[in-house]
Amino acid sequence: MRSRPRALTVLLSVALSAAPFISTAAVQADVAEPLDGYVAAIAAELDPHVADALARIDGAGRRLLALRSYLRSSTHLAERWSWTQEQMTAYQQSSEHHELQEAIDRVNASFMSANPGYELWVNPEVRSLDVQIEHWNTNESVAAAAEGLAAAAREHVASPAFAAAGPGSAARKLQSFLGAYVPVPTPTIAAPGLSPHGQMRAVDFQVHQGGRVIAGTRTSTMEADWDAAGWSARLEAAVRSASRQFVGPLVSPREPWHYTFTPEAVASAGP
Repeated sequence: MRSRPRALTVLLSVALSAAPFISTAAVQADVAEPLDGYVAAIAAELDPHVADALARIDGAGRRLLALRSYLRSSTHLAERWSWTQEQMTAYQQSSEHHELQEAIDRVNASFMSANPGYELWVNPEVRSLDVQIEHWNTNESVAAAAEGLAAAAREHVASPAFAAAGPGSAARKLQSFLGAYVPVPTPTIAAPGLSPHGQMRAVDFQVHQGGRVIAGTRTSTMEADWDAAGWSARLEAAVRSASRQFVGPLVSPREPWHYTFTPEAVASAGP
């Protein structure tokens, strides 16, 4: 059997020592993928939530893409991180939850008055970390952006300058690379743990008629269902007339149904 190159042996050592969530067997079986070791080394310097989330994300590309978001939000990770089950349960009994429901009701009343026969629906559940990870692992825009990032990262890691760096310096080089990288396409969802839906700081409105979804939250049908049909403007008009506590709609990535809820804003309704 041919011996492994010294550089590859170093990468395996980094992966095994810095990434407890990556099994020895998995690393040995995938010796051509050094990225996980660097991802683990970088994640070890961030909030503990990060390593736990990365362990449940499929593929090096998706992990790199999520790590890029975690690095960009590193100073606010703890305060932005999605609630635990205990926190979600407590929220259901809080005044903030009641405040949000009242704001939604005002927007819906305004919308129904202006659009007889139609109503708005909002998912009342906090979007858990489990659900966010499931979405991240299956979302098409994430898959496309992850593929491009993984290819660029492998090329970067294979460069002579990168190979000349020691394990610690190499991880920092990859961290700098991720900080400057701009994913294409832009993922349509936030990295797991960072979605404002995870703290009920955002809501996605849907237009319903008699229990049937007229305009939902699918990006692929956004232009037809929201823009061409006029629901984007009608929803925005209802929000503006009924509550100052919703900010939006989301511009990047564009989602005409997505509004951020701000409990600290002026609580009174009206223009």
